[in-house]
Amino acid sequence: MPSEKACEIIRHNFSARAFRSGFLKLATLRLVAAKPMHGYAIMKEIERLTCQDWKPSPGSIYPTLQELQDAGLVVQNVVGRKHVYEITPLGDDILTAAMGHAREGMQSLQKILDYRPE
Repeated sequence: MPSEKACEIIRHNFSARAFRSGFLKLATLRLVAAKPMHGYAIMKEIERLTCQDWKPSPGSIYPTLQELQDAGLVVQNVVGRKHVYEITPLGDDILTAAMGHAREGMQSLQKILDYRPE
């Protein structure tokens, strides 16, 4: 049985929440690359794609959108009362590279998950 400290470290670093937070920017870029969306639509689409397992909050999605906008990866357009975000050419380049890194990381993780000592 892991110690209390070990459990705390596991929860902080290896929980589903910690894992997902690293991918919110990637998910957001990927979604707005497919079609321009407002923040609430992004949250709902992530929820739908993950069968309601991952429900990003407004407190995580809107700062992420602001960070992506500040970096020049997305632009915001006002459509009626909604702020709709779309990917920029720079954002598209970054998304392509990030998707490649994510795929490589998933392949490495799969090797670790499938590990069998020789």
